[in-house]
Amino acid sequence: MPRRFSDEQIRSAYEKTGNVWCAGELVGCSGQTVQRRLVQMGVGRKNAPMSQEEIKKIESFYKDGFINGDGRLDRLAEEMGRSKNLICRFAGQMDLTMLSRKSTKDIGQGISERAKLRIKKNGHPRGALGMKHSEEMKEAAKIRAKKNWEKMTDEQKMVRTLKQAKTAFKNGSYVRPRHKTTWKSGWREIGGIRKFYRSRWEANYARYLEWLRSLGEIKRWEHEPEIFWFEGVKRGSVSYLPDFRVTNNSDSIEYHEVKGWMDSRSKTKIRRMAKYHPDVKLLIIAKKEYNGIKRSVQSLIPGWEE
Repeated sequence: MPRRFSDEQIRSAYEKTGNVWCAGELVGCSGQTVQRRLVQMGVGRKNAPMSQEEIKKIESFYKDGFINGDGRLDRLAEEMGRSKNLICRFAGQMDLTMLSRKSTKDIGQGISERAKLRIKKNGHPRGALGMKHSEEMKEAAKIRAKKNWEKMTDEQKMVRTLKQAKTAFKNGSYVRPRHKTTWKSGWREIGGIRKFYRSRWEANYARYLEWLRSLGEIKRWEHEPEIFWFEGVKRGSVSYLPDFRVTNNSDSIEYHEVKGWMDSRSKTKIRRMAKYHPDVKLLIIAKKEYNGIKRSVQSLIPGWEE
């Protein structure tokens, strides 16, 4: 595939502006692309290693705290003669950045407005607005991802898997509704809250807990509110999400798991819960326990499903 921008265009833009990002804006590509092409041509040079003085300056800057868009990072970059992108990337490698921090409304609005103005002035980056990857490109990406995965050690794989799982839980996509199952999963409103229950047994147990709450036997119950992580595992399950968290009248907390059948994966998770979270009280509501509850209170609980 021919390059979109010639070496001469890249070189000319960089000589005119003296900055890879400004050069990128002139030719319509990213600063990273300009930097890479300049290095290939022997015009640019790779970033020099950070000195101890620069490292201390970055540490002090991030520990003091700053707000994106307040101009302080721009001044630091100018003072150090480094790009903001390089400083931020280096800070990330030093675990100084806080990926979970939230931008204020004003900062978010400012970022949005600047992005719109930049696109209006220069067009969409690389002219890719509305474009989609070809099937060949998707297949090549899959092959590269597979090769990269195979190169990783078991420990590196588990670190990545754990990070992805935590991100999914934070974004609300860790547990997804599964369709065409045989145990009557679906949405139910129980206790005034609409949730997705993955089985009829799970939904009935929620009704049972709500019944206990209405009688004053327990203070509160919640469906899948908390996840437990298994830090340091090398393979297999990295987390456990119990079905229910129950707060007793004494304010003690216990977790209930409804299990109609126990597969090897479930057994592993329960063993790891005992190992990694020994102080957590976990009750398993298996077939015997569930049927005992059913016989005792089924007729007393409205909406019980057969």
